[in-house]
Amino acid sequence: MQRIVFVVVALLGNLAALAEGPVEARVTARGPRLEREGREYRAIGVNVPHLHQIYLGTWFHIPHVYGTPEKARAAAEEAVADASRSGMAFIRFFAGPGYPIESSRLYDRDPAAYWRGMDELFALCKRSGVRLVPCLNVASRHLAFAEPRSAILDPSSKTWAENRRYVETFVKRYNDDPTVLAWELENELMLAADVDMKGLPLLPRGVYPEGAVVRETGEREDSLTWEMVQRVYREQAAFIKSIDPDRPVTSGDAGVRPEATSRRETFPDFRYRDDSWREHLANELAAQPEPLDLFSLHHYGPGTTDAGPKGNGPDALERARLTARAVRAARLPLFVGEMGQDVPSFKSDPDARWARAYIDMAEEEGVSLIAVWVWHFPWQPDLTVDSRSHPALVERARRFNRRYAGIE
Repeated sequence: MQRIVFVVVALLGNLAALAEGPVEARVTARGPRLEREGREYRAIGVNVPHLHQIYLGTWFHIPHVYGTPEKARAAAEEAVADASRSGMAFIRFFAGPGYPIESSRLYDRDPAAYWRGMDELFALCKRSGVRLVPCLNVASRHLAFAEPRSAILDPSSKTWAENRRYVETFVKRYNDDPTVLAWELENELMLAADVDMKGLPLLPRGVYPEGAVVRETGEREDSLTWEMVQRVYREQAAFIKSIDPDRPVTSGDAGVRPEATSRRETFPDFRYRDDSWREHLANELAAQPEPLDLFSLHHYGPGTTDAGPKGNGPDALERARLTARAVRAARLPLFVGEMGQDVPSFKSDPDARWARAYIDMAEEEGVSLIAVWVWHFPWQPDLTVDSRSHPALVERARRFNRRYAGIE
């Protein structure tokens, strides 16, 4: 009788585990590749940038994109379900509280409810067998306090203190959750390096709550130099690693600007000069310093075929290939956090010919992670894809994940 009870309890436990979805081991960075349980791990996922904001009902654009918070939440659930059905390995999403008005709607007013909602979203993804790459947006909270962007480097600022509190809470809360594939710091911050923000427009007044102090144009202190961006990366990565020393940390960079050298040399009195290809590759490798251990780039194509100084550079796919080789030679795994199509866009190319060619290239060159831009994102109708609109792309990603991520 005791044996029968034991078997029944064991079966019920197994059923409960199945209901919660697969629990996977952590992925760690080892030289130029990612590993899971001693074996190389490579995967293709998708971007749903507004995932937690539509799930929690805080997204600024809900009324004119979805209509109601209920419909927005249903859209979030369908995006996760479609990713799971399609064999996508993970979702990258912007995990900060959002615009000042989005933050005030829930995070500032009722942080316990905010974190309960985030817990529900993580549980949904875990049940669905989809992992997450949260982009923590570490340098994006300054406007909520009417402080310059450079305040992220000032320990006496409200921006620094709130960022430290949010990142610590987030990482500690999900540190032991295998749903987290990697931590990401910010979105494309190096593109802001050596751009003089004095007099340039900031966020429009409409994205602030009523009564907020609003700065409509930037000051020089809103600018970040090359060295300041690198410092953000070093400090933020080290802080996350002090909490979670094993899980990969990536910058979220798109890559450097094609004129990065001249910007760095002439800031703030910018004088434009295209980098040579040699300068460009050197800047790419130098832009993301240790202790970052997962190199981040964003690639879009096919675009123009005469890229580079004087129109004699490699095309978008060849640039991506050569850069991937440089990153691998530097013995770093590569995360292409955004891979998308323009000219022709995904909307005008349902076969996604360039994107599928990109996956072929990435497979040949040992790229570790790729996240398609963008999945179930009606705010960008020309770029958004799903399993019905682009079945050939989904099937190509499924084959990749079956081979390298163990997803059937």
